[in-house]
Amino acid sequence: MEQTRRLRKKEQTHLAIMHSAKVLFEQHGINNVTIEQIAEGADVSRSTFFSHFDSVDTLLSEIAAQEIDDIFSVVEKDGEEPSIEAVFAQLTADTYPYPYLMGELFMRSIIAPGKSAVARVDELLQAQIEKGGYAKMREEFSAKDISAFIFGAYFGLIFQKFMNGEAFENPDETNDRIQKLIKFYKN
Repeated sequence: MEQTRRLRKKEQTHLAIMHSAKVLFEQHGINNVTIEQIAEGADVSRSTFFSHFDSVDTLLSEIAAQEIDDIFSVVEKDGEEPSIEAVFAQLTADTYPYPYLMGELFMRSIIAPGKSAVARVDELLQAQIEKGGYAKMREEFSAKDISAFIFGAYFGLIFQKFMNGEAFENPDETNDRIQKLIKFYKN
């Protein structure tokens, strides 16, 4: 029983550090946040931070992996095949609380050497595109191309909000727009 409580406390501390970092990164930018600030926000010591993460880069990698895992856990419910629509609905829901951070994490993941976490999502999209729909689009473009078009459109909508200085208040607006595009491509 004591070990279970200890493990639960350790997990809560781990999540508190991650949450503190996400809030601070969003508010101040990834390069403008110190380990001390993250630890203070999580109400832990600097040494406790290091007992959970080797560095800020390790923390960022874990946050990115958690976001990708969130997408997969939501879209793979009940043994059903994940849909492209569900992927982008979850991606939108994850992006809106932390738009700057999510943009940074996705870009870092995409340009990092080796296979990125985002590549897992791209593979999922390509598999779904190949399984059905998109017949008209598939006459001219590969599943890889169509996946890139959808991803590009999604991030185009997000980046447009940044360029226009718009607030990230209504995820339904972005989700509705990307869902319409997916439906258009599918038909």
